Amino acid sequence: MMKRMLLGACLLGLLFSCDLEKQKLHGYDEVAFPETVETMGAINSIDDDYNSNLQTVGAVSALTFSSKRGGRRDFDFVRESLNYSYDLRSGLFSFDYTPYGGLDVVQELAPVGWAASIANSSANELGPYIQSYDRDLIKDGFNRHYGEYLMLFASDRTGNLDIYLTHNYRKNPTGASAIPGSTTAITSKTFSDPVPVACLNSPADDGYPTFDRNFKSLYFTSNRGGSFDVFKATLPAITPTEWQNQLPALADVAIERVAELSSSADDKCPFILGNRLVFTSNRPGGYGGYDLYYSQWDGSRWSAPINFGPAINTASDEYRPILTGIESYTNQLMIFSSNRPGGKGGFDLYRVGVPKMN
Repeated sequence: MMKRMLLGACLLGLLFSCDLEKQKLHGYDEVAFPETVETMGAINSIDDDYNSNLQTVGAVSALTFSSKRGGRRDFDFVRESLNYSYDLRSGLFSFDYTPYGGLDVVQELAPVGWAASIANSSANELGPYIQSYDRDLIKDGFNRHYGEYLMLFASDRTGNLDIYLTHNYRKNPTGASAIPGSTTAITSKTFSDPVPVACLNSPADDGYPTFDRNFKSLYFTSNRGGSFDVFKATLPAITPTEWQNQLPALADVAIERVAELSSSADDKCPFILGNRLVFTSNRPGGYGGYDLYYSQWDGSRWSAPINFGPAINTASDEYRPILTGIESYTNQLMIFSSNRPGGKGGFDLYRVGVPKMN
């Protein structure tokens, strides 16, 4: 069954590639995310929606975010599906919210919703950070850890924000299928109960963890020094298939405030993709409230943060930016939240294309 699914995914990729080549002969030459800020539409609610994470397989994505929808008093994680497409003949980009990427894709992304459910409590759950063992952590091309994920997040269930971990890593999964009609053994891949990552936590608020591109450091935000700053934890050499066991057990990890990214104001929500780090800050010089910034890694240090400018930032608050890169697209997709006028209510989720960086 797995071989058939992998073959199907390859054929879908080949057909998508061939279709793009045909479209290039009749219209636009590049596939790009729109560089004008747009709302995430039907995903938003009249309550606060923010703090997202995106896992993408093909053209289908599982979006996990914090929400107070339904009149909740606390933030819980919600999981929604979306598809994206770009028509080179017309130059039109589209999002919709009904997954149609095939049964194998739906199954592979299904556990993302299970992670959200196991993490939720009667307290606030914020800053989800989800990594696929196959596509993010191992990337050996063998696809042996189908539907297996590591999730880090923050929760104030003990009074202040602490960083927690849950996962569904299994070497030899067995059991029934998650979806009727499929033989993929995936329902056995349930998530572990969340455990604190003690080496990152303090009596203050700690949250929004993100690995650097080589998994040698883990960045997060904390107000342990008074205001919120960006911190870096230097990690020992650990194989990706041991993160779920070793991270909660680590002690005496070197943690330092990242001076290049921090200021006397609040600097929060770091997120790293490749050599770029994005975050939010209410430091002086912005356009009002919290603004989105980015910094580039030069191999030894982070560059001075650069404001994304008035095309993205407003006089309201822009919060928790995340990035995703799709190989066929010439730019990157950034999703963030904002309480700017014109939304459905409170914080809403927005998207925009931003230039790629090396």
